[in-house]
Amino acid sequence: MNSRENQMNLYRVSAHGLGWCSSCGAIPFPMTNLRSWDRPEYCIRSWQPVRVPAHIHWIPTIYGTNEEPFNRMDPPCPQNGKIYDGANAPFNVKQETKTDNDPAIENPGASHNNDGVSGPSGRTSSNASSIGSSSSDSTKGFSVPSTSNAEKLLGLDDSSKNEPGSSKSPNYNYCDGEEDSDEEAAEDTWCTCLSSHEDDDEDDEPEAEPERLWRKRRHDPHPPQTVKKFCGESPSPTSFGSEGWPTPTSVIVPNTSVIAAQAPPEIKSWLNRFSNWTNVEKIQAIDELIGCCAPSQVRHMMKSIEPLFQRDFISLLPKELALTVLGYLQPKDLLRAAQTCRYWKFLAEDNLLWKEQCRRIGITTLKKVPRSLPRCASPWKAAYMRQYLIESNWLHKPVATPIIMRGHDDHVITCLQFYGNRILSGSDDTTLKVWSAVTGKCLRTLVGHSGGVWSSQMVNDLVISGSTDRTLRVWNAKTGQCLKVLAGHTSTVRCMHLHQNRVVSGSRDATLRLWSIPDGRCLRVLIGHLAAVRCVQFDGKLIVSGAYDYFVKVWNPETGDCLHTLAGHTNRVYSLQFDGVHVVSGSLDTSIRVWDVETGQLKHTLTGHQSLTSGMELHSNILVSGNADSTVKVWDITTGHCLHTLSGPNKHQSAVTCLQSSNRFVITSSDDGTVKLWDVHTGEFIRNLVVLGSGGSGGVVWRIRASATKLICAVGSRNGTEETKLLVLDFDVPGACRKCDE
Repeated sequence: MNSRENQMNLYRVSAHGLGWCSSCGAIPFPMTNLRSWDRPEYCIRSWQPVRVPAHIHWIPTIYGTNEEPFNRMDPPCPQNGKIYDGANAPFNVKQETKTDNDPAIENPGASHNNDGVSGPSGRTSSNASSIGSSSSDSTKGFSVPSTSNAEKLLGLDDSSKNEPGSSKSPNYNYCDGEEDSDEEAAEDTWCTCLSSHEDDDEDDEPEAEPERLWRKRRHDPHPPQTVKKFCGESPSPTSFGSEGWPTPTSVIVPNTSVIAAQAPPEIKSWLNRFSNWTNVEKIQAIDELIGCCAPSQVRHMMKSIEPLFQRDFISLLPKELALTVLGYLQPKDLLRAAQTCRYWKFLAEDNLLWKEQCRRIGITTLKKVPRSLPRCASPWKAAYMRQYLIESNWLHKPVATPIIMRGHDDHVITCLQFYGNRILSGSDDTTLKVWSAVTGKCLRTLVGHSGGVWSSQMVNDLVISGSTDRTLRVWNAKTGQCLKVLAGHTSTVRCMHLHQNRVVSGSRDATLRLWSIPDGRCLRVLIGHLAAVRCVQFDGKLIVSGAYDYFVKVWNPETGDCLHTLAGHTNRVYSLQFDGVHVVSGSLDTSIRVWDVETGQLKHTLTGHQSLTSGMELHSNILVSGNADSTVKVWDITTGHCLHTLSGPNKHQSAVTCLQSSNRFVITSSDDGTVKLWDVHTGEFIRNLVVLGSGGSGGVVWRIRASATKLICAVGSRNGTEETKLLVLDFDVPGACRKCDE
C-alpha cells in the first residue's frame, strides 16, 4: 500500500468538512482548521496523527458556494454507511450514534436512518449540502436536477406552497441502504453525492478537461452568489483513475436567476405595440404587469433593473461637464464625493474647482500651507481646508491664554491698527508703539508728538498719526524714524483715511486736508463744514466727511469742490461707511441714514437704536451697527430692514465701544469688559472671547481689531481697576507660517 493509501486509511474527508479516523471506528471530527499538508492534525478520540492529503490544495468551484469545503472526497453513504479506500475496496464504517451533549463532536449534524446508522447530515450552507445517491445497481454518479426542481429548491417557484402535504424542506434521494457486494463496488458504485476528485496518477491516460471551474484555494475570491447545493434526480457517470480516485466529471451548474424558456411568439407583437404607446400608457402597463407577477418574478425584475440605476454618470461625462456638475456641490459634499472612487477623487481634487470654492468665501490669494495640514494635490483646496479649520477654531476651540503686551502705563489707548503681524497702538500719553503680534514684544516706540494721539493709519511699514498738537506725522514702522511732519491744521487732528500715497485728515478746525505722503505737501484744503470734522472716508475718487454740524459732505479730491451736502440728521454725525455707491452715516440722533453718493438722495432711514451709533461696518449690502444702548443690529441697506438685533440674555451690559465684522462673524467689545462673538447670518450669540475680571467695576475694552486668525484687544479702565494693555488671541492652525499673513 503506497503512502497515499496509508494516508487515506487514517483519514477520510467529506464534503461537509468532517474527517473520519479509521483507527478508532471512524469517529467524525471537524476539519475546519486543516489548511496544508505540512500541518498535522489528530483525531479527537484516538489521538492518531492525520495529515491532509496533498490533492486538497486544488478544489472544484461549485457555482453559488460561499464556503470552501476542504475536499471533495465522498462521505459515507447515509443509508449503508460505506466509504471506499484508495483501491476502491469497500468497507463498512462503524459510526457511533451521537447525542446532543457529546463533547467529542464539535459540529454535530448527523441524519439517522431506520437502522440507527448516522452520517453527516445535509446542511443548508453551501459546503454542507444535502446528500443524495441512488442504489448500487442503478447509480452511476449524480446530475443537476431539472429546472422545476431547481426553482423549488431555490425558492423561485411558489407552486409547491399550494400543494397539499408539501414540506418546507426538500426531498432528497438516498441509496436504498442494501449492502453492496465487492463486485458492485469494484465497478461504478461510488456514492458520489456532490463529490469528485482529480486523478493524481501521472501514468493514467489524459482525460478530457472537465467543464467545471478549478481554482486555487488561497488566491481567488469566492463567487458572490449563494445558493443551496442539491442532489440529482438522474445519475451521471463518474470516472475513476488507476488508483480508484474519482476524476472530475462535467457538471451542469444551475443558474440562480429564472431560467428563460423560449419566448412565446406574441411577445414581439406586444413589444411593438408597447413601444408605440405614450409614456403614461407605458407606466400603466408596467404597473399592471407587476401586479400580475409572482414574487419570484418581481425579484427577477428588480435584479435586472437595479444595475441600470447604478451607472456612474459622472465618469460618462467629459471632464469639463463633470467639473461643472461637481461645482454645484458644497465643499463638505465634495469631500464625501472624493471617497467614492479614484476618478471622483481625481475630479474632486481639481484646482479650479476649489479655487471657485475659495472665491465664494472671500479667499483670493494663496498662502503658505501650515506643516500640520495634510498635503493636497490642489493648493486651493489646502487654502480652503485651512480657512475651514480656522473658522472652527473661532467657533469651538477653547480660548487659550492670550499674549499680554503691557505699555502706555495707565493712559487710554485711543487708536489701534493691525496690519500683517504688526500692531500699532496710539495713546493720550503722546506716543505710539509698534508691537509684534507673534511674540508680543514692543518693536518700536514712536516719540515726537507733543500731545495725545487720537488717530492713526498703518500700511506695510508706513505709519501716519494725528495728534492734539495739530500735526500729522509720517513714520517708518520698521526703524521708528519720523519721515515727515504734516502741519497746517489749527486744531486737533481727529480723523484720517489713507489711500495709496495720499491721506485725508479731518480736524476740529472744521476743515479737511488732502496730503501727499512722499513729499509731505498739502494738495487740497476742503472748506465747508461749520463744526469739527469727526469722521472721513476716502476711496481715491471721492471723499466723504461727517461733522458735528449735522451734515455729511461729498467732495471731489481733484478739485476740492463739494459735490453733495447730505442733510437730514438732527444731531452730530459720529460714524461713516462708504463703499463707492452708498454713504451710510450714524448720528447722535439715534438714526442711521443711507444715501446715494451719485445723486445725494436719501434712500433709507434706519431706526431702532436708542442712542449714539459709535461704530459701523459695511460688507456688500449688509451693515452692522454698534450703539451706546448696548445693542448691535444687522441691516440690509438695499431694503432698509433690520435683519437681526444682537441682544438677548447674552447681550452686552453697557455701551458698545467697537466692532469688527466679516461675511461670517461679528465681534463686539463693550464698556462691560467683554468681547463677544456673534453669527452675522442668524444673529445668534456664539460665545464670549474675552471676559475681564474687572468687568462691571471699571474694566473696559476700548478698541478691537481682528484678522482671519487673530484678535487684538486694547483694554484698561477709567478708575485704575484694570491696567492698560493689549491682548492677542490666536485662532490659527498649529504649525502655520508666521509670515503667511504678511
